[in-house]
Amino acid sequence: MTLKQRSNLFLLYGLGFFLLWEWLRPLEQITNTGHVNYFVYFLLIALSLYFIRIRPWIGFLLKILLIYLFLFLVFGKGNSGLGGWSYLLLQDSVDNIKLLLTGQFEALSDSFRTALLYILIWIVAYLFQYWLEVKRTIFVFLMMTIFYISVLDTFTKYDAKWAIIRIISIGFVLLGLLFFQRLVEKENMKIPAKAKLQWTVPLVMMIGISVCVGYISPKAGPIWPDPVPFIQSQADNVLPRNNQPSRIGYGEDDSNLGGPFLPDDRVVFIAQAPSRQYWRVETKDMYTGKGWRASKGQSPQGNIQSGEHILMDSIMANDDKEIQQAHITMKILYPHIVIPYGFQTVIGNEEGSFTYDVDLNKLRSYNEQNKAINLDQYTVEYQETDFSVKEMRATTQHSVDTQMEPYLQLPDSLPERVKELAHEITKDHDNWFDKAKAIEQYFKNGEFIYTQQDVAVPEKNQDYVDQFLFDTKKGYCDNFSTSMVTLLRSEGIPARWAKGYAPGQYLGQGGKYVITNNDAHSWVEVFFPTQGWVPFEPTIGFQNTVGFSYDENNDTSIPASSKDHSSEPEKQQKEEPKEEKKEETKENEQVNPTPAKKETIHLKVYLKYFISILVSFIFIGILLYGTRKKWIPYYLLSKYKEVSDHDRLIEAYGKLLKQLARVGLKREKGQTLRDFASQVDAYYETEDMGRLTENYERFIYQSPANKRIDLKATMELWENLIKKATG
Repeated sequence: MTLKQRSNLFLLYGLGFFLLWEWLRPLEQITNTGHVNYFVYFLLIALSLYFIRIRPWIGFLLKILLIYLFLFLVFGKGNSGLGGWSYLLLQDSVDNIKLLLTGQFEALSDSFRTALLYILIWIVAYLFQYWLEVKRTIFVFLMMTIFYISVLDTFTKYDAKWAIIRIISIGFVLLGLLFFQRLVEKENMKIPAKAKLQWTVPLVMMIGISVCVGYISPKAGPIWPDPVPFIQSQADNVLPRNNQPSRIGYGEDDSNLGGPFLPDDRVVFIAQAPSRQYWRVETKDMYTGKGWRASKGQSPQGNIQSGEHILMDSIMANDDKEIQQAHITMKILYPHIVIPYGFQTVIGNEEGSFTYDVDLNKLRSYNEQNKAINLDQYTVEYQETDFSVKEMRATTQHSVDTQMEPYLQLPDSLPERVKELAHEITKDHDNWFDKAKAIEQYFKNGEFIYTQQDVAVPEKNQDYVDQFLFDTKKGYCDNFSTSMVTLLRSEGIPARWAKGYAPGQYLGQGGKYVITNNDAHSWVEVFFPTQGWVPFEPTIGFQNTVGFSYDENNDTSIPASSKDHSSEPEKQQKEEPKEEKKEETKENEQVNPTPAKKETIHLKVYLKYFISILVSFIFIGILLYGTRKKWIPYYLLSKYKEVSDHDRLIEAYGKLLKQLARVGLKREKGQTLRDFASQVDAYYETEDMGRLTENYERFIYQSPANKRIDLKATMELWENLIKKATG
C-alpha cells in the first residue's frame, strides 16, 4: 500500500472512530457505567491495530491484555495485589460463565459485564473494519447508529440533538469518500491527489452547509404524542394489583420480606475512598420466619463527639493497620451514618453529636437539642480489614458465650428440613470458617437464580427461608442473606443479618464511588471469638470486599482458648528466637503447604512471573513485527543459501515479491511481472530484477526441454535483490 493510500485509509479510520464513539457517549447518562474513557481508549487502540495491519494473533493478545489492564484499573485497585486480583477475576469469570449458560443475566457481576462490553466493542471494531476495507460501504452501520441514538433520545434522558448532527455529518462524509473509492477501483483509474482533494472539499462543504441550514430552519412540532407515558401506563396495568412491586432502596421495616421491586438509579451518596467497601447501616438479630427485627435490650450510647473513637463490635482493632479516610457526600439525606468495615470514628457534626444504637449497630447524627439531623457531608475513618483464616479455622467449639445467644435464635416454626440441609452442607467440616464458606458456596451451585422481579411472597403459614431454599430458589440479596444466617444458626454458629449498600460504581477520579438506590444490599456477618464479626457474601453476582489472610502452616496450631493449659515443653518452644520461628515457618510452607496455600502461591507468585513473561513476549513480538523488513531478508538468505532445484527458485521468487511489498514496492493488481520488474530496476538503478524475472518466466512458461537456466547465476541475482530490499 502506497503512502497516499495509507493517508486516505487513515482519514477513513479517523472518521470511523468518531462515529463509533457516539455509541459510547450515552453510557454515563443512561446507565451507572463509569470511567467510559477506558472504553474509548480501547476502541481507539482496536481500530489502530486494524489500521496498521498487525498480525491477527498479536492483535488478539494485545486486546486481551488491554481488557485485563482496564478491568484492573477499574475493579482491581484496593484488592490484594495483581496476583490476588487475577485469582479473584478468574474465579469470578468461572462463576459468571455458569450464570450466563443458565440464563441468569441479572446476576452477572459488574466486572464480568464490563468485560463483555469490551468484547462487544472489539466485535464492532472488527465489523467496521470489514465494512470499511472489504465492502467499501458503511450505510447499514450508519442507519444502525441513527436508530440507536434516536431510540435513546426517545426513551431515556439522553439528549441526542448534537449527536444526530455529528452522526449525519461524519456519516455522509464517509459515504461520499467510500463511493469515490469504489468508483475509482471499478473503473481502474489512477487519480492524482489534486483530483481527490477537488472531490473531498466540495463534499465536506455541501454537507456542512446542509447541516447548518437544517439546524437553523424552523421546525414543526411533533405530530404524534410522546409514547413513553403510554408505554409506562400499559406496563403498570400488566402488574398484578395484589403484588405491586416496591421501589428498591433503604428502608427500616424488614418485618415482611419478599416480593418484586422496581429499580431506582437515584444517587444516594458519593464516597471518595481508597478502595471498595461495603457500607453498612445496621444489623438485625431476630428472625421471625417472615423477616427481621432487632431485639431490644441495651440503651443507646449518646453524646459521641465528632472525631471521638467509637467502639463497635464489627471488627477487632488492629494497631498494625494504617488509618484510612472515606469522604461521604450525601445526595439523599438520612440521619444515619454509612460505616465501612474497620470503622474507627466519624468526623463532620461539629455542632452536634452522634448516638450509637447498640441493638441495631447503627450510628445517627443529632443536634444540640437531641433531634436527629441529616448531614450532607462527613468523613469516616477506618482500618483495612485482614481477617486471619488460621484464627477463624481454630474456632470449633459448639458452646458459645451467653452474649451470643441472641445470634443463635431461630423461630419455633422453622421447618426441620432447613436444619437438615444445614447439617448436610457442613457435615464434612469441623470448624466455623469452613462451614460458613461451604454454606456461602452452596448458593452458587447453579440451582439458585438471582432476580428482582419474579420473587414470591411467603404464604401465611409458610417460612420465608424454607420457601426460598426448597420451593422457588429465586430471589435477591434478602433471600440469600437471610437463608445463610438461618443455616449458620442451625449449626450453632452465631450470625446476624447486615444491611446497607454495596460498593457502588467506581468512577476513578482519585477513588470516587457512586452509590445509588440500586446498590441497597444485605449480607451476612459471622462471629469469631478472635476476629469479631466477619462479613460473608452468599448473593449471586456480588463479591466480598474484606481481606482474608491465609496465614496457615502445617505447624500444630494452639487455639487461643487453650493457651493457658499449655505444657512446659510448649512454653519452651514459645521462647525460641523469633528468627528461628520465621525460618521454620517458611520451611514448613515450602515443604508441605496446605491446598489453600498451594493455590495462593501458584496464583499470587507464579502468576506475576507468567504475566511478566507474557508481556515480554508480546513486546518482543511487536518489536520483531515492526522491524520485519530489516531482518527477514537475512533469514531468507540463510534459508535459500543452497538452491538445488527449480521449485525452490519459484518459492524464493515469491518471497522476494513479498519482501519488496514490505519496503513499498508492491505489485499492483493486473500488473505484469515484466512491468513490475522494470519498476523495481528503475527504483534500484539495476537490471537484476529484469534478468531474474526473465529466467523465472522461462522456467514457468516454456517447455521442459527449454528449461535449462543457470540456477547458480539466477540465485546470485536473487541474493543481490534481497539484500537491496532491506528498507
